Amino acid sequence: MKIDSTANGARKALMKVRSGTAGYIAPEIKGNGKMVGPEIDMWAFGLILYEMCVAYKPTQVKNYRYGTGPIPFRPRDWKKLSHKGETVQDLIMLCL
Repeated sequence: MKIDSTANGARKALMKVRSGTAGYIAPEIKGNGKMVGPEIDMWAFGLILYEMCVAYKPTQVKNYRYGTGPIPFRPRDWKKLSHKGETVQDLIMLCL
């Protein structure tokens, strides 16, 4: 396995074959032979956190696909969380 370090010290590894759980794979992993690091795990964490808060993934919002615009935060689904989920939404945005 090839491992490199980036300018900020983060370690990257060569992912020879695309792998991961469908629906949670970071968008930058589109094929084989990609250098990946902790950012792909943060992406999956952000999706899981989103799903834990509202019981669905952002891709399950009608007419939304990754890359077509900002992640949808429908107010009606977040209103039961304290401060309407603003703090956790900020964390999710940082992850995604």
